[in-house]
Amino acid sequence: MNIYEFSDSLRTLHGEGGAVMQKLVLGLMVLFLSGCAFNKQVVTLNPNVVVPKSSVGAGVTVALKVVDERPNTSLGHRGTAYGAAAEITTSQDMAQLIQEKIRKGLEDRGYKVVTGGASADRQLAFELRDLTYSTSTGFWTGGVEIAGALKTVGHSGSSNYEQLYRVSDKQRVVVVPTADTNAAWMNTALSELLQKVFSDTALDHFLVNGS
Repeated sequence: MNIYEFSDSLRTLHGEGGAVMQKLVLGLMVLFLSGCAFNKQVVTLNPNVVVPKSSVGAGVTVALKVVDERPNTSLGHRGTAYGAAAEITTSQDMAQLIQEKIRKGLEDRGYKVVTGGASADRQLAFELRDLTYSTSTGFWTGGVEIAGALKTVGHSGSSNYEQLYRVSDKQRVVVVPTADTNAAWMNTALSELLQKVFSDTALDHFLVNGS
């Protein structure tokens, strides 16, 4: 049973006896969802990056490389009223996932993405610095924060370009979020982080002009 099914149960109760049952069901709901916090969660990430097709890249060749520079591969831990609980992980290759999303976005903007890069017009590297899920406790509610950081370093002859993109999405919760909710929040945060790459007009200018 999920939180919505619990809510439906609450709505069907009425009268004086129903008020008592409502408290009982609410208590069971909190215990049920708190118990989920002790189950390890493996997240599947599939960020949605919207890049309108254009010819701004004008066929400029870009050698793309993405590396995972996070201190560890854990995404964080689910929370309870007493602090961190079960670990959240993913079995995916994050560097490969991000590289595929950025490659497609660059191609949609008219760039020609290549591997190796010996004869490329531009060299473009991305470093995943952070992607973490953390929790905090409060008196009535708890907090969830998903933080991400992605650095880009571009080279063209003697010219260079550097930028650090960050995202910090925060939520307030009364009960422990479900696995599906956690996955949705993390996908939203990663989507926002990658979207910042394609909203960076200075990066486009560097890739097109080389300076």
